[in-house]
Amino acid sequence: MSDFLAGFVIGGAIPTVAVSLGVAGGWITFSGTGNSLTASYLQDVGLAIVIIMGIAVVEELVFRGYVLTNALEGLDLRWVSETTTIAGAWGVSALLFAFTHPAPTLVAGLHFLSAGLLLGFAYLVSGQLGLPIGIHAGFNLISGYAFPIASDPSVSIIALSVSGPAWLTGQTGLIQTGLQLPAALVLMGWIWFQTGHLGISPTIKSKLK
Repeated sequence: MSDFLAGFVIGGAIPTVAVSLGVAGGWITFSGTGNSLTASYLQDVGLAIVIIMGIAVVEELVFRGYVLTNALEGLDLRWVSETTTIAGAWGVSALLFAFTHPAPTLVAGLHFLSAGLLLGFAYLVSGQLGLPIGIHAGFNLISGYAFPIASDPSVSIIALSVSGPAWLTGQTGLIQTGLQLPAALVLMGWIWFQTGHLGISPTIKSKLK
């Protein structure tokens, strides 16, 4: 649970900081609140949270819990070094994650690939799915409903007006993609705080021969 909560904060911080940078750059302005606090609105928010959590759990079970784990075991060959095995499995998981998400532009594809790498990294260093699930859920909830840059959902909390180019300021734009690197550094800080060391989790290494 602590990993999940830390991941949720890290994932939610990416779109939050991105919107803040967009506001500072004059590309994004706040145009009011998205909805009033009615019973129907609160019901929609609750449903959105359930759906987002479900998506995060299912996708992390598939891409990290199944694909990455099985790739680790499948690539664990005698003539392949441990580092190469881990890097290869990490890359396979990230590529499949990117391919299964709609990416109409190269920039969007880069975003999903880097997201797959970030989520896979979270799994490799923690050895558990709590951290990547938290990051996944936090990003989707904040970017989709608190600060909806790419869409205007019925449960949006804050209405935004975006004038900047989508390739830069969009939900899959370069700003949010670039912020995944500092997110990874914060993630490493959390692992250090929790375990006192950095590197591939012993739980992951135990899956290798």
